[in-house]
Amino acid sequence: MADFWRIHLQKTLSDQGLAAYVWDIDTDHIEWQGDIHALLGFDDPAQPVSSADFARVINPQDIPARLAAFHDVLALQVDPTTPPAMKANFRIRRGNGLQVDVYEHATLQLDPDNGHRMLCGTVRIADEKQFSNAVKPATNLVSSSFSMVSYDTSMTHYGRLLICQKIVEWTDAQNSSRLNNVGYLLVIGIDRLSMLNEAFGAQYTDEVIDRVGKRLRDLVGGSATVARIDGDVFGVFFAHAPHAEMAAVAHHMLHNFYEVPIQTQRGPVGISISIGGVHINRQCKDPADMLTRAEMAMQTAKERGRGRFVSYGEAATEAQNTRLLLSSGDAFLRALKDNRVKLAFQPVVNSRSSVVSFHECLIRFVDEGGKLHSAGNFMPAIERLGLSRLVDRYAMHLAIQELAAFSDLTLSVNVSNLTLTDPDWLRGLVSALRERPDVAGRLIVEITESVAMYDIEKTMRIVRTLRDMGCRVALDDFGAGYTAFAQLKRLDVDMVKIDKSFIRKIDETENRLFVKTLNTLAQGVNVQTVGEGAETMSEAKLLAGDGVDHIQGYVFGFPSVERVWLPREHSLRKILQHHDEPRPNNDMTAEQIMELMKNQP
Repeated sequence: MADFWRIHLQKTLSDQGLAAYVWDIDTDHIEWQGDIHALLGFDDPAQPVSSADFARVINPQDIPARLAAFHDVLALQVDPTTPPAMKANFRIRRGNGLQVDVYEHATLQLDPDNGHRMLCGTVRIADEKQFSNAVKPATNLVSSSFSMVSYDTSMTHYGRLLICQKIVEWTDAQNSSRLNNVGYLLVIGIDRLSMLNEAFGAQYTDEVIDRVGKRLRDLVGGSATVARIDGDVFGVFFAHAPHAEMAAVAHHMLHNFYEVPIQTQRGPVGISISIGGVHINRQCKDPADMLTRAEMAMQTAKERGRGRFVSYGEAATEAQNTRLLLSSGDAFLRALKDNRVKLAFQPVVNSRSSVVSFHECLIRFVDEGGKLHSAGNFMPAIERLGLSRLVDRYAMHLAIQELAAFSDLTLSVNVSNLTLTDPDWLRGLVSALRERPDVAGRLIVEITESVAMYDIEKTMRIVRTLRDMGCRVALDDFGAGYTAFAQLKRLDVDMVKIDKSFIRKIDETENRLFVKTLNTLAQGVNVQTVGEGAETMSEAKLLAGDGVDHIQGYVFGFPSVERVWLPREHSLRKILQHHDEPRPNNDMTAEQIMELMKNQP
């Protein structure tokens, strides 16, 4: 009966034009039901069994959006009754080089046997009629002179097919004559075309696309094949080209579009383009893959700011870095779900009394192998994934818990630029502290100088709200943005933390003079100062001698995932067992270090 049900399910899915999958996220293994090869046109007889296998056939321009949808659903709590769902619409590349639109719908579930996260979903062709026509192209349409005026998806399929055919013809000729020439493929995307479409409509953008195609054909003459391969994207294949020519030609195109506007019926319009490129030799066995690589490079050019050229080699390196970032971000999200994200505390010491003034909270997470990771290992990924607000909220939540539990404790929490400008974050903090003035009075919110100066009026309103609740506000990285006296006075913060880049070179005359000036500026508006990043006793002594109010740095303590304000033998001191970050070799207290500083020449 089980085999019968499997056959029945397979046939039903095929009849409905669906392929179903179950992806074990924790082991990265995918199993399929339905005729995945007929539906999506994979040439390889083996099914894609990992996320990397499946990603190879997805249009590189669509991968970021699909990843974002995946990570959004991954961040949600799994509820068996109403499992989190994701939807995605993207393009896949078939074995013959054509692209088809597909819809994906999936839910996130937990395997009851092992607790693994399982993404269970289906994929289907978005437009079956378009697909059936696209796989049987009329031969008279596959030519370099087809119209590019109106956006017809099937036409761009033929453009892709034309480029692939030209590459195949060229490689066949190279192999038959035993030549070893090098060609190259450029993929050229029009930047910000959607803005023109919103402003002037589709007919105008069609004209712009047509004129861009004509400009490209005029630029290359008879030396290359030009074809429209996507809505606002062109492929240009150069045969028999010197290896070093690709970058030069790409930059010539960039310069031409930058210097010479496109002429339309409405008048001239400035257009910029982004270009990706890949070299091709006679060993090329998959022209569609070369096209995908060039598209990937073009997408990287857009991500770097548009109006530039990126080769596939550069893009591949960046893609590898992106994969590492995504892996790091995913590890952090799993740690957050499993309650393995913790606070580390670093003391900030009063330079005159040697007493700890407060502790700064720093985020840490323990991976599944038990290793403790500092922020430098995962925050770049968190920021790239747009999750910094989530991290900030969680850190603030943990800090408020500690403040509520220990009535003599004062903590500072750093808030990112994105979080500070998020009204939901501020409303949430007000709600959390409204009935807890005792907690608010022992919370210091750190904001960076750069974001404070970007919109000083908005920052002033936020600072006023925080101070009205009883919180104190510190300006972090003070000196990096050169805040004026009048601006500092208007901000009305309680404290400034002098940027560590000046503290670590305070023995240099210019830096010491600058630190003194910053300290005098702050004292002039009755704002306390913190010298951040002091690593040696000589640096700490200079800061204390120059009148800096508080000192923070390794000289007084490394960040530690312990409640360092409690005695060592206290049962609540350890937050994690056996996962402390390293402490200084000496085990002196802050008072002992300050006493040693006084005796140091």
